[in-house]
Amino acid sequence: ADATQFAEELERQVLSLLTLTAHQQEKLGECLIDEDVHLRAPAGSGKTFVALHRLLSFRRGPGGSQDGGAAAEGGDMVLYVARNKSLALFAVSWLVKRTPHPERRRLLGALHVLYEPFDQGPQRVQLRKNVIVPVPLQRGGGDDGCSYALVVVDEAHHVYSSPQARETVEGFVGAHSRRMLLSDVSQSLGCNVRYPAPMRDVLLSEV
Repeated sequence: ADATQFAEELERQVLSLLTLTAHQQEKLGECLIDEDVHLRAPAGSGKTFVALHRLLSFRRGPGGSQDGGAAAEGGDMVLYVARNKSLALFAVSWLVKRTPHPERRRLLGALHVLYEPFDQGPQRVQLRKNVIVPVPLQRGGGDDGCSYALVVVDEAHHVYSSPQARETVEGFVGAHSRRMLLSDVSQSLGCNVRYPAPMRDVLLSEV
């Protein structure tokens, strides 16, 4: 059997998901606050799915209008952190597919991704012939000192268990930034993970 075919079919199915369950919708509402949020959940509960809806709400809400004006100044920039490139680009792909075509350029202009190795720093994302491509930031070309209004850290239990990774990610959190951490409750048990404090805990329990 061709394993790639199964992986591509799974990706198509996940990318087709749009509607939150009632439980996910309730927990999303608890995340739509002007505070740092830690969304804890077991595997398979859809925490990344909820976070992606949070990103859509942020881009469309009062603080994240899709008119692109604030994005040009870095005022509503978003940083999506994941351990690996594939998860980061999957998240971008999901957001792009749910953004009207005329608004996609503005969305991508307000979104950076960060994945291992973290010391390479955040990257822009571009859409080239329907392919999402990460592009290193231009140092000294207007990308320095970018202010992120929202920093989403997927698999935070892995990221924050490493002092070096924690320090790198926290270096992109400004005085006016808001964090949204996503962690697996089962993988966090017995682990000495040093999360930022204070944060509002939100538990997503239905799988």
